[in-house]
Amino acid sequence: MKIDFQQKLNMIYHATYVPTHYYIKSNLKAVYPSLSLPDDYLEHYKNRLLSAHDDILYLTTKEFAYLGICRNPHTGESVILGPVCSTPLSDEAIDHLISAYSLPVQMRLQIIDFFHQTLLFTLDQFLNILALVYTEMTGTAIDIFEQFGIVNHEREEEIGNVHSRSLYERKEEQHYHDTYFFEQAYYGFVERGDLNGLKDFMKTVPPLGIGSVAQDSLRQSKNIFITSVALMTRRAIAGGLDIETAYQLSDSYIQEAERMTDATAITLLNATATMDFTRRVSDAKIPSGMSPDVFRAIQFISNHINRDISVRDVARELKMDRSTLSRKFKKELGFNISSYIMRRKLEEARSLLHYTDKTISEISEYLCFSTQSYFQNVFRKKYGCTPREYRKSATRSDTDVR
Repeated sequence: MKIDFQQKLNMIYHATYVPTHYYIKSNLKAVYPSLSLPDDYLEHYKNRLLSAHDDILYLTTKEFAYLGICRNPHTGESVILGPVCSTPLSDEAIDHLISAYSLPVQMRLQIIDFFHQTLLFTLDQFLNILALVYTEMTGTAIDIFEQFGIVNHEREEEIGNVHSRSLYERKEEQHYHDTYFFEQAYYGFVERGDLNGLKDFMKTVPPLGIGSVAQDSLRQSKNIFITSVALMTRRAIAGGLDIETAYQLSDSYIQEAERMTDATAITLLNATATMDFTRRVSDAKIPSGMSPDVFRAIQFISNHINRDISVRDVARELKMDRSTLSRKFKKELGFNISSYIMRRKLEEARSLLHYTDKTISEISEYLCFSTQSYFQNVFRKKYGCTPREYRKSATRSDTDVR
């Protein structure tokens, strides 16, 4: 059965959920989803898109949202895709958007719902969807790298010139980057989970030649912090910290640094982050030389610790025989999978008791313990105190530090 372009567009929307406006000779024919943004927002960019000479192009709005258009000059059809974002818009950012575009205040909840329900896309994902719509519309395939200049050879040449001049000047002045070997040693402590070694090392750090990566000291501190956290995240994962925990911790520290306005405070936050990553690696320490199968098993358990998972579930995920996986796990780590699942649940419980105000009942239910009393018993057996006692001691410890 032959289907027309509007039907294809409907199918593409329900596969991607990218907001879509379909026009024929500037007349709006279809909108997906039907509950969209107020026309005033799109109107701000629509004329700019429709008046452009290119048959396919995109732009980035002031809110860092992506909008794109593709058209068929032979049929008069045009499709505007977006807006979509690569990172979530906060409610505060949406309030600013409402004010900047003079959108109806009474539609605030609708606008918030729109952005919260629209999926996030990277730029290359968005451009590939735009190219797909263009191909379906015109029958012509395009290369997004060539069409949108994703690889900018002119910019590459400019950076190359700057790099050559800077390299020449630094060598003339004998001013070198000398952080490589320091970084290898510093982040090595993170990967090994060596807290005591890291503390001793941090007391003997020499002056270092750090490059200039920003125009002002605050942005310089933030950029260096982001780079440092990215490096320690990867070394922590190599040391045994589960992937999701490492990346979420990275996001939390970077967001905290972005809120700061004091370069010195950011430097201190860097030390805090390094100690935090190192401690977590130490707590989750696993032997070096671990096989890919056992590593994947650990990652699966860590990412599903709030589920009622069993050895059978892990084996099914890895597409392995249960007994083979169990033998391999025990041989490499010295304990069985069931023990590791319980260990990770209790570590998660301890973290929730320390850092959240969730009740013991909520934590027990979240981690899928059969009963609250069973949770309390295994927690006491592992840590020598009840969950309630642990929370009190953790709170008291935080107060003493302050």
